[in-house]
Formats: sequence, structure tokens, C-alpha cells
Amino acid sequence: MTNQVLSFDEWLTTTDMPDGKRRILRAAVSLFAQNGFHATSTAAIAQEAGLSDATMFKHFKNKNALLDAILAPLLEQLVPNVSEQFVTSVQDKATTIDDVIAFIVSDRWSFMQQNNQVIQVLINEALANTTLREHMISEIGPKLGHVTTILQGLMRSDSSINPQLTGYDLLRIIAGQLMIHFMSQYKFQTQLNNETVLANVTLMTQQALR
Repeated sequence: MTNQVLSFDEWLTTTDMPDGKRRILRAAVSLFAQNGFHATSTAAIAQEAGLSDATMFKHFKNKNALLDAILAPLLEQLVPNVSEQFVTSVQDKATTIDDVIAFIVSDRWSFMQQNNQVIQVLINEALANTTLREHMISEIGPKLGHVTTILQGLMRSDSSINPQLTGYDLLRIIAGQLMIHFMSQYKFQTQLNNETVLANVTLMTQQALR
């Protein structure tokens, strides 16, 4: 577990690849997050990386191949690694439902902050790409079954919780609130500190369950 890579920047820094390729990936993530995939040209990426167009196309045949190279480690390594760590952590924190909600909100927000640029790219593309959304669900869904079982048990032991809601409902509520705050911060430049975000999302989630 300790050797697992849990952030895109760490993956990019530690993975063996030519320096030029690394610079292109770093530049592309930054520009895709800032301007969007379709509004970013290959020439702009090469310029940001300080390389020629020819060098860029030596490593990536087109912009779609570059996007795939960015999202692949996120979906194939980072998400599975983080999901495994997340399941173990939820098991350790399983006391009351409100304690677990606070932990999940803090844990997921930390991951989103640590990977904010690549998460922005992922969100933008997932909204427009059905295949990518299905791939995300297939990677994440199976790993959350045990978590939802834990959540369900804690929810049933609290008489104040709406009995019609499930563990999956709880995760969807948290994900939705985190997404709203994430987009507000990075797309609409809303100035909120982390403590405020965590308090808001935790409170809104707790209220939605009751």
C-alpha cells in the first residue's frame, strides 16, 4: 500500500519516460484544465512545453492520443489505488454515520485538491463522453460495494436517517456536493477555504439524509 501512487503529479514525476514527453503531458494537463480540450491547440501545448511541434508529434500522434495518455493513469492506476485505500479507511472510521460522512468528505476533497487539474480535465470530458463515463463507473463501482454495505448498516442504526435512502444514495449526495464546490472553486473562481468547503458539504449531506 505504501508504494501506491495516489496523485497524478507523483505519477508523472516518478514514471520512467523521456523528459520531453513528461513536459508535454504537464503542459497539456495545465492547458486542458484552463481552456478545455477542444479550445487548446497542439501548437499551444508545444509552446507551453517549450518544445517544437515535431517533438510533440514524435510522442503523441494527435491531441486525442495525448488526452488518452493523461486519463489512462488516472483511471487505471490512481482511481483503483485510491479506491482500495478509501475502502480500508472507511472500515477503520466506521463508528457513527456522521463521523463517516465527515471522513469521506475530507478524504475525497483532499484527493480532488491534490489532483485538481487532471480532475478538471476528467470532469469536462466525462460530461461529453458516454464511453468515458461508463469506463469510470466500471472502474470505481465494484470497489465501492463494501463501502455502501458499511454505510447502509450505520444509516440503519440511526433512527434520524430517512429509511428509504441507501448507501449508494449517500455516496451520490456527497459526490454531487463535492462536484458543485469543486467547479465553483476552479471554474467560477469562488473563494472558499478548505475548512468552509468541508463544513458546508458535511452539513448539507447530513441534512439531506434526514
